[in-house]
Amino acid sequence: MLERLFEPRRVAVIGASGRPGQVGTEVVRSLLRGGRPLAVVHPREKTVLGVPVVERIEDLPGDVDLAVVALSAESAEDACLRAARRKIPFLIPVAGGFSETGEQGRYRERALVQAVRQAGGRLLGPNTVGLWVPGRGGVDTLFVQHEHELIATRGCVAFISQSGSVGVEALGTAAVTGYGLRAFVSLGNKADLDECDFVSYFGNDPGCRGVALYLESFRDGRRFLDVAGEVARKKPVLILKAGATEAGAEAVASHTGALAGSPLVAEGAFRQAKILSVAGDEALLDGAKALALCPVPDGPRLAFLTPAGGYGVLAADAVESSGGELCLARLSQECRARLREASFPYAAVNNPVDLTASATSAMMIDALRILVDDSGVDLVMCAAFLAPPGMTPDLVAQVAELSRHSRKPILVLAMFGQKTQDLCKRFTDAGVAAFPSLARAMGAARLLVRRRRLFAGTPAANEPGPRC
Repeated sequence: MLERLFEPRRVAVIGASGRPGQVGTEVVRSLLRGGRPLAVVHPREKTVLGVPVVERIEDLPGDVDLAVVALSAESAEDACLRAARRKIPFLIPVAGGFSETGEQGRYRERALVQAVRQAGGRLLGPNTVGLWVPGRGGVDTLFVQHEHELIATRGCVAFISQSGSVGVEALGTAAVTGYGLRAFVSLGNKADLDECDFVSYFGNDPGCRGVALYLESFRDGRRFLDVAGEVARKKPVLILKAGATEAGAEAVASHTGALAGSPLVAEGAFRQAKILSVAGDEALLDGAKALALCPVPDGPRLAFLTPAGGYGVLAADAVESSGGELCLARLSQECRARLREASFPYAAVNNPVDLTASATSAMMIDALRILVDDSGVDLVMCAAFLAPPGMTPDLVAQVAELSRHSRKPILVLAMFGQKTQDLCKRFTDAGVAAFPSLARAMGAARLLVRRRRLFAGTPAANEPGPRC
């Protein structure tokens, strides 16, 4: 149903003047990067950023599948209706001033949707930045600055957000930490198309390995649980549900004009539907990364490998504090003997495994391979610091090669002072789930185990399976 929204033959921008900083102009600038055919509607301009302009919506070519309406709320109503009557199937009115403003705005929004639907069109928004699909031939309707140049190819996680700002920040995080996105959708007021429509679409998209959502409210909670629950049996569905406090619920109402709902009821319903709920934006993005790049473990038994003893102690504390979601794996006698052979006599070969600061990259890889081979280990976390003199940059490629052939997750704690972010990106670019802090790495590990526990006795259809 939504194929022509994400892969339009031609995109029109209604209301672009060519002035720098004007919303419509910035939409055209973003769309030009994808290389798809464009058209612009403006009563006075002849071209906008080199794109030919027509005076009226009715003059648009017949192959326009998507129109971005960059006009005020009052003007957008008429423009959307005319575009729908022109048989343009999908419309994105970016303006606010609808249901989030009160009763009059809600009436205007209902009338807009009714008119567009009667004319055969569908609407994303209003009050939205639209959508973004990376790569050549992609679609980028965002009029705010974002890290488009750092995500050149499509990833395998779809991000659906009721907040444009949260979504754009997710793009930035995905860009600088090295994992791409399948697509980003800003729902806005979701007056017509909503989270259910997009979760269903990405659930049937073979290129999508997981769906992450930031939501403040539900249009139809029961339908969402049915749709997302069905998708969650095929691929992970993660949700950050905002508005969990009284103050948050009030903020939701002023932001989108919607009711937040009871957090306790929502949490229980998510568990029943096999949807993974997280408590913050970092946890949402870290979880999406881990689930996209790692197979799901068979259990909670974690082995921790480090060239720095302090982080081994902290890791043991983190596992002990996980509420039973993780436990330290009990290494077999054979595993410990092999670790002793592969390292120094003074290395600690119980779990956590401390190879000491004298460790080399070759020792780290050998130890990782030995831990993965132990049948008593379900997942492995490796602290990869390139600071010790024996550590070399090729450690990244070696860990990636081992991870590609492992049916157990390998997560990396990548810390290197001011170069931490770059090191994380290098690992993640190579296909390894890397995190800049122990807390975030442990949070991702716990989420992987939670995914398995949701399907205890009834394994999810595609896990463990191929990764992005």
